[in-house]
Amino acid sequence: MRPVPLTVRSPGLVLALLLACAMGCAMDDANGPIIQGEGPGAACTVDQDCADPSLFFCNTALSRCEAACRSDEDCSVERRGSRYALLACEQSLGCRCDASRCVPALCTGDDACEAGQVCRDGTCGSPLPENIAAGCRVVPERIVAPVGTSVRFEAWVSDGKGQAVVLSQGITWKAVAALVTGSGTGARATFTLASPGAETEAVEARVGPATCRARVTVLPAHVTPDSLRVLVTDALTGHPIEGASVLVSDTLGQTLARESTDAVGVAVVAARGEVGVSVFHEDFGYLTLAHYDTKGSRDLRLPLRRNPADREGGVRALFNNFAPVGSGGALTLGLTGLSVPGLASEAAPGQVAGPERPVDLRLGSSTRQFLVPDNVWVFGLGVLSQPDIVAPGIAGVCDSRLREVAEPEVAMRTGACGTRSAWALTAQVPSGELPAGMMDPGTDPLLLLARALPQSGRFSSSLSRDVQFTLRPPGGGETVLGPLVAHDFQQVPLGFPFVVRIPALPRLRDGYPERAVVLGTVAAPGRGLVPLGLGAAVNTSPSDPLTDTQPGLLTPGFVRVRMAPAHHGLEGQPYRLLALASSGSLVGEASAGTATSAVFAPLEAPRFDPEGTQPVTFSDAFLAVPEGSRYNPDLLPWHGLLPREWRLDATVPLATVVRATFTNAAGRRWMVVMDGRRAVSGVRLPVPSSGFEDRTFQGDTEGSRASLSVEALRVTTAEGASLGAPALAESGGFAPEALAEATRSVSTLHQGRPQVTWVDPAEGASLDRGATVRVRVDGFHVGPGLTDDGGVLLSVRGGGPGCDGVLVSSDLASRSGEVSLALPATCSGTEVVLAASLVDGLHLPLRPAVTAVRTVRVP
Repeated sequence: MRPVPLTVRSPGLVLALLLACAMGCAMDDANGPIIQGEGPGAACTVDQDCADPSLFFCNTALSRCEAACRSDEDCSVERRGSRYALLACEQSLGCRCDASRCVPALCTGDDACEAGQVCRDGTCGSPLPENIAAGCRVVPERIVAPVGTSVRFEAWVSDGKGQAVVLSQGITWKAVAALVTGSGTGARATFTLASPGAETEAVEARVGPATCRARVTVLPAHVTPDSLRVLVTDALTGHPIEGASVLVSDTLGQTLARESTDAVGVAVVAARGEVGVSVFHEDFGYLTLAHYDTKGSRDLRLPLRRNPADREGGVRALFNNFAPVGSGGALTLGLTGLSVPGLASEAAPGQVAGPERPVDLRLGSSTRQFLVPDNVWVFGLGVLSQPDIVAPGIAGVCDSRLREVAEPEVAMRTGACGTRSAWALTAQVPSGELPAGMMDPGTDPLLLLARALPQSGRFSSSLSRDVQFTLRPPGGGETVLGPLVAHDFQQVPLGFPFVVRIPALPRLRDGYPERAVVLGTVAAPGRGLVPLGLGAAVNTSPSDPLTDTQPGLLTPGFVRVRMAPAHHGLEGQPYRLLALASSGSLVGEASAGTATSAVFAPLEAPRFDPEGTQPVTFSDAFLAVPEGSRYNPDLLPWHGLLPREWRLDATVPLATVVRATFTNAAGRRWMVVMDGRRAVSGVRLPVPSSGFEDRTFQGDTEGSRASLSVEALRVTTAEGASLGAPALAESGGFAPEALAEATRSVSTLHQGRPQVTWVDPAEGASLDRGATVRVRVDGFHVGPGLTDDGGVLLSVRGGGPGCDGVLVSSDLASRSGEVSLALPATCSGTEVVLAASLVDGLHLPLRPAVTAVRTVRVP
């Protein structure tokens, strides 16, 4: 009899397994180094059956002897002799002993190779000739900025087949218009916007027979007194946004002046003293810069991001070239996606992971159902291979090579296309290596597998640097088939195991984060952040500021990580480590109350240090989670908040910027940004310009509140000087890549929106007199304390005299947010109406009201 599948919603089974595999998954070595000369190749059941147990082990998955090692020296021809020498280890870099197996060593840069050679795809070889270049693109492709601005440009080069190539020489730069000055050689060069002028091709890169240019618009210096000049651009393409409404408000939120942006994206608006500056456009997220002092430059650059749910699309990913497995089978996994520009919090969940789907895994006689993101490929353990899966993408630039786009300029201006880097992290876990208990009900696979840490084996990274795709409005009924990206399952190994020491975890309201994930990434200009490796740790035994001690490590707070070198066109780009501490799901929509805190660090290069003799450290600490945020959407004062006032109860130490983001039912946002120290002063939001929806509300017929997330950031210059919101707005630092590069740490609390839903009874159910009913509360902290939001009030009407006008309240909730309330024993009737409402500490209903109704029978 087939076991009943047990659905588990966890931080992602596939992510969990990949994390465990990134920290080590045993695999057969059928594709390992070939033995030079007469190798044993003998059948075996134990290591002693092999010719020399010090040089071979018995691969029980294949029942054959294979090469083994205890140190790098065991992989050399000097140690193995000519009879057992490994061909793959005779390359210039030799081999590394990685978890008892000899694997070819990888390079991370040209300096690791012999003179005259270059490092490409992790291996050393001869440099490519300049004439291989058939095309190139300058990133950024379009710039609008004031005179005197310095801009760093990058050249992406491709060959005749459109494949990414990295040339060590042969790229020259020059100015081709008087608007800019500068020149250079190599992959990147910096130019200065020297004189005002309309948009024109101004910067040229030449490589072999290929040339490419960037378009530049230079604004004159802003000299108009008692006014602000606001430049509004598309954050992901650089195009100016025409017709955006720029509104200046006073400290009371009252409108002082309003102008619309012109064809260059500029609006000059009257302003004096301390003001708020808001930008509204129906196709983009709203942005408000609060507490701006006009004693500054009065020249602001405010990039907007498109409404994330207005269009959808991406690429289809196909996996091939799998490693052979033994007779016991294996779980084969591919986690894929497209690069994300800027900070991950600026992208909507649907733009990163896609919807979830159920997957039934069968191990022995047990079957368990998991919900995994749609951009995860799964095969084995009863799961049939999918032909391809979808990786969602974020809008950006494109060109005429995208067949579905007849006019690239129009497509870019409407958010109908994009170019990102397609990536995948892959692993195969033999069924015999899956830890016992993984299929047990209630088991969190991430916690289990992070503890188990099977020994190292085969896992890889796959990249395609330049992938173009289209985006269309959702719900059109037409199936959108994006371009197909074939990921080689064994493209480049995650050949660099090392150990990271993460900072002390921040305290949350009721404890500490349950887990920490470390991502090794590379920042690709114009494309976004690309994952190249990862590791994970749990924080349960005990729950404290340090993650649990991992097997083979002596102290808590250390995390094993595996990472690939930059490859397939990303060589030479900067590496960056990200440590993320989380109290909730790592994928999909964040539930109310989910908190995360992340810290970033530059990484010179991945290192081979499996024992952690030189752990990588972070120079910055995790930021505290920004708790205690309140907003009054009403037109009357409420609990110390003035009408339309948002405020944070306490500052977040070391945070230089705070952002509050409202998201309505359509996924459209309004972000309010200010200096970290001014968040406790509060900000009164203006009423949007005529014709624009108020995105602080959900947009439903009940007029309920929108969802709210609060984010604290520590942003600095390269020298460590703090950067606040006004400085970022004046320098163009709110552009996605500039902000991501300057952010040292960030913490986020997804407050959600106040909601109450019925758990028990069901509609129309029959209850006993005096029965206990239950509701669930989200986005609202139930409790009697000063920092709590309030409680639940149950009003009863209908039925007999013992029902009408009865009020029952509670300010006690379980950890899951459930509140229990007892009906009066004297109440009965055939149609008793139960209305559960959220109330504040004075038992006054929220505004707008939040109520859920049930009608029941009480005999």
